[in-house]
Amino acid sequence: MGRDLVPMLARLSLHRVLPIESTTSVDGLAFTGASFGKALRHFGVELTVLRADVVPREGGLVLMWNQESHLDHLVLASAMPRPFFSLYNNAIARFPFYGEHMRTTGHVHVDRNDERQWRPAVEASARRVREGECVLVSPEGTRSWDSRLLPMKRGAMSMATEAQRPTVCVTVIGRHARLPRGSPIVRSGPMRVVFSDPIEPMGDADALAVRVAETFTRLKDRFALG
Repeated sequence: MGRDLVPMLARLSLHRVLPIESTTSVDGLAFTGASFGKALRHFGVELTVLRADVVPREGGLVLMWNQESHLDHLVLASAMPRPFFSLYNNAIARFPFYGEHMRTTGHVHVDRNDERQWRPAVEASARRVREGECVLVSPEGTRSWDSRLLPMKRGAMSMATEAQRPTVCVTVIGRHARLPRGSPIVRSGPMRVVFSDPIEPMGDADALAVRVAETFTRLKDRFALG
């Protein structure tokens, strides 16, 4: 049986189930992951995380995930094995409470409609990664309507190539069945998060885009839900 996402999130917020911590610190990630895991269980989502042991625990790292659903925000924080900051778009920036939380806790707003804004934001993010932080970014830039991969955006690939640190693909499987784009109803059932082996730094953004798309496709096929 489905559950409506918006009223459920409102109730969880009122009961302090949703956190005000940030994923940019060890303690904040632990609190956020536990709280968002509790929210997923409210929705009846059974989350399995695979191959987290391949993620480097130290040094700069770029995490890229295949974007499909608003459930991503709950799932990714529950699955991540190390603290991270993320790049977020205009829709998240405008979202009540959550947008303000992202602005004040070390995450980076990228307005892809304004080159004067997004270019320095991407450059600053690459610098943080070079200095040892971990960044989470959606290379597609928006949610897919049908679970198929969208074209890889050049901004994410440029940031990764400029950072010159490994990239790990975070493949989330099963979200379209749980919460497709355009629907407010979360349907109970299984989901998986699968981490790829690190992709060594590349100097060509287009070549990296091909490699990332191939990795998402391969992991989705290999670890598909029966």
